Parts: sequence; C-alpha cells; structure tokens
Amino acid sequence: MPAFLHAHNSLFCVVAIVAVAIFCVLWFSFWRGYYFSPRRTSHFFFDPQDSFRADSENRTFPESAKTATFEPMLKHYIGVTQLLVTVAAASIAFGSNQSLSSGIAVAKLFLAWSIFYGVLFCAFLLWRYDEYTQDMKSCTLAWYSTIVALGFSCLTCFIIGYLAWGWGLSKAIS
Repeated sequence: MPAFLHAHNSLFCVVAIVAVAIFCVLWFSFWRGYYFSPRRTSHFFFDPQDSFRADSENRTFPESAKTATFEPMLKHYIGVTQLLVTVAAASIAFGSNQSLSSGIAVAKLFLAWSIFYGVLFCAFLLWRYDEYTQDMKSCTLAWYSTIVALGFSCLTCFIIGYLAWGWGLSKAIS
C-alpha cells in the first residue's frame, strides 16, 4: 500500500475514533446525569404543556408552560443545525484544497463528522417528536440521551474542526 494511502487511512481512523468517543462520552453523561437524578422519570416530555399537566404540583413552571408546545424550539434547533451543516459543508468543499496539510485534513474530517451528527440529530429529533405526538411516553431516557448527545456531538466536532483549521493555517504560515 502506498505511504500516502496508509497515512490517510490512519488519520481518518484517529479522527473517527475521537468523534465516536465524543458521542459516547456525551451520551453516557446525559444518560447517567438523568438516570441518577432525583427527578428520574421513565420518559421525557417534548411539550411544556404536557410536563405542566403531569407534574405541576412538584415543580414551578412559568405561566406560558400551560399552553406551550415544542414546535417553536424544534424550528430553532433545526435552523441552528442547518447553519452548522451548511458552514461545515462549504468549508470542506471550498476551503484550501491545494497542498492539504494534516491540520486542514483533520479539520475537514471533524467537520464531516459534524455534518454526520447534525443530520442524525435532525432526523432523530423529528422522528422522536413525531412518535411523541402519537405516544407521550415514547421519548425514553435512552432516546433523550441519544438526541441530546447527537446535537452536542455536532457542535463539538464543529468547534474542534475550526480549531484544527486554525492550527493548520498557523502551522502553514510559520
């Protein structure tokens, strides 16, 4: 196998292992945080109005929770993820293809993982919200942890990608 292919594959494997580890650590953190929480529950509510109806005696809710739904927040989450995916994809497509340094290659790989996690985040969030509209107890701790971990993995890989990009550029300049 030519040396450049071996280096490329090992770089991809290292970034993939780090990106998957980020997701796993975040997933476990969210799962563990809520599993051992005093407010532990078997399911999570998307709509504040449903949470208000289920637990208004034990928790203090804002007045708006009586009628609020998740739909406005869903649009915000999808919009922010669209922005991250668009910027990451544009950076991969149009950014520095001449003499690709290892720093830029790492950056592009992390941005690709950011896109992957962002698409999964949107898909699972929409799917679980659709399931929730049919069964309010369908959003379990495992699903909640998965969705939140995907969202934060997208953001984390995006940030790491741009930090690596800056490091790669500074290394190329000096």
